[in-house]
Amino acid sequence: MTTPDELLTPVRAGRLELRNRVVVPAHTTNFAVDGLFSDRHLAYHRARAEGGVGLIITEGMRVHPTSLGRANTVSAFDDRVVGSLAELVRVVHGGGAKLAAQLLHVGRQAGGHNVLTAAWGASALPWSSTAAIPHSMTTDEIAELVDAFAAAAVRVAAAGVDAVELHLGHGHLLQQFLSPATNHRDDAYGGSLANRLRLAREVVEAVLGALPGTMPVILRVSADEFLDGGLDLEQMLVVTGLLVRDYRFDVLHVSHSAYVGTGSVATQIADMSFPALPFRHLPRAFKAAFPDLAVLAVGRVDDLDNAAALVADGSADLVALARPHIALPTLVASRTDPAAPPARECIACNQGCAGRLELGLGISCVVNPEVGLEREWAALREAARHAPKLRVLVVGGGTAGMEAASAAASAGHRVTLVEAAPELGGALRLAAKLPMRGRFGLFVEQLAATTRHLGVDVRLGVRADAALLAEGWDHVVFATGAAAPAEPVRATSGSSYPEIPVDRAVEEPGGTGRHVVLVDEDGTATALALADHLLHDGRRVTLVTDRAALSWRVPVYSKPALLDRLRGRGFSAVLLRAPTGMAGDSMILTDPLSGRAEQVDQVSSVVFLRPREANAHPPVPSGVSTTSVGDAYAPRTALEAAFEGRLAGLAAARAVGVRAAAAALRGRL
Repeated sequence: MTTPDELLTPVRAGRLELRNRVVVPAHTTNFAVDGLFSDRHLAYHRARAEGGVGLIITEGMRVHPTSLGRANTVSAFDDRVVGSLAELVRVVHGGGAKLAAQLLHVGRQAGGHNVLTAAWGASALPWSSTAAIPHSMTTDEIAELVDAFAAAAVRVAAAGVDAVELHLGHGHLLQQFLSPATNHRDDAYGGSLANRLRLAREVVEAVLGALPGTMPVILRVSADEFLDGGLDLEQMLVVTGLLVRDYRFDVLHVSHSAYVGTGSVATQIADMSFPALPFRHLPRAFKAAFPDLAVLAVGRVDDLDNAAALVADGSADLVALARPHIALPTLVASRTDPAAPPARECIACNQGCAGRLELGLGISCVVNPEVGLEREWAALREAARHAPKLRVLVVGGGTAGMEAASAAASAGHRVTLVEAAPELGGALRLAAKLPMRGRFGLFVEQLAATTRHLGVDVRLGVRADAALLAEGWDHVVFATGAAAPAEPVRATSGSSYPEIPVDRAVEEPGGTGRHVVLVDEDGTATALALADHLLHDGRRVTLVTDRAALSWRVPVYSKPALLDRLRGRGFSAVLLRAPTGMAGDSMILTDPLSGRAEQVDQVSSVVFLRPREANAHPPVPSGVSTTSVGDAYAPRTALEAAFEGRLAGLAAARAVGVRAAAAALRGRL
């Protein structure tokens, strides 16, 4: 759609006037420095404000020191934050958008075993089985918290924000008091709904009393905790009705989930194993219950067509898209620009955003490697624009190769990309055949469209032989990927394994037999996605790993939901066991600690998921510079491949200015 629709027209939401109905909701970036908004924040939000969004909501600003958890989150309890937030207001206003500040205390999940002071919670219940036990707050500490919310409200108002959002959802502290699943208190703050709601009321009253009377206020709630014994939609409509009756809010921001170690947390940043708009019934129910209030919908709204559908059917007045704006800062502007390049949409892989958040690192993105480093990439792009123009050959049409070719072409180089296979995509073409990983297919299609749009000469079914490499190239980028180790897995006892390659198991699941054993040495989502694929085809699946954890590289924001999809379907897992051989149709497993052996019976086939080995590249004529990227450099994931490919394409000329700008992007966290 190239013309404005209702989604992109100005709207009044209570006392909040916006240029359109599109919102960038609060999402943690881990860009803060010493609790303050940083230059990375400014560049990041400038890009999205200038990209056309109507409202940006800051990531959660912690109202009390017990809520920080780590040094790269944003404080609202330090007076110094006023200046850094005011600068962010200036930047966002300069891009034509409005800015709201979100206030929250995350409660028990702020505590970890690396924090010297205990986290606060409604009760002494950890959020997961391996998390630290929080401190059950005293009434004096509750009063301190209420005062902290009020003081934080004064600070953000002084910075000039356009609205304040109070976070009552996502299993954070206010919801921990509200939910019977996490509040086991027997004092005035526990037991009955009125008691469990008491803290939220006190915080709302304190914040509204501290803010100017004209300041718009957004209330963010979880409409359903998706948790046994927790809050469901019916209860949250009652809770919200009590608050709306007694206090003035301008917008109800309807989210879902609780921060608990179950599938609930995986709905909060629902990955590509979920369909688009899986939670649209929640804002629709709130809009029906509170027709006079503006409702803001959120949750796997993949694109503006999804968002427009929510507005058109009356489910919401405003729509929040976080990851789509991470992937494409110009999401709104591109909608009405006939000259906009082909779309590059969020694929909900959760690798660069949620995956890095769990590690305490700044967010990134497979689709948009420039996230959080906008200034550095802009400097490299400018240097590349002024560098000499070269003939560049890119060998390999996977993620790294297409990113390299596109970036080099965008800098003005004459670029040819050769791919031995009959289609582009590399390893992701295979991954996209797994239902849990299907949106990788969209990524490949859109990246291929971008590559061709930028004028790259794409040659399929062509190998980079000596004759091709001698055709007078100035620079060659090798993006030839990685392959399974040449040596098969050897059995140390009994007969050899009935091994089937991964690609054959994906493409011909019916040929794997009745019981497939997946031996996972990789730890990514591949094993779980392949298990789901085989189970759907009627196979029985046993996953075996010699590690102490299952799928250890899959973020907590995805793993519980993936495991839920496998539960009760003939799937089982065996941890801390290494395969050592076969005895007939039984696989022998050995405990690496005790050396004791056990076996898995009636095995029809075995698929080994192992770290791959980088493909070596052929020699090039003397005087031709080369770069290896992605899995050809070191086998990793699509996230690193996209980053390295784009970097190599822009840095192809290797002029002095280009080298300096490229150096600023190497080794960045």
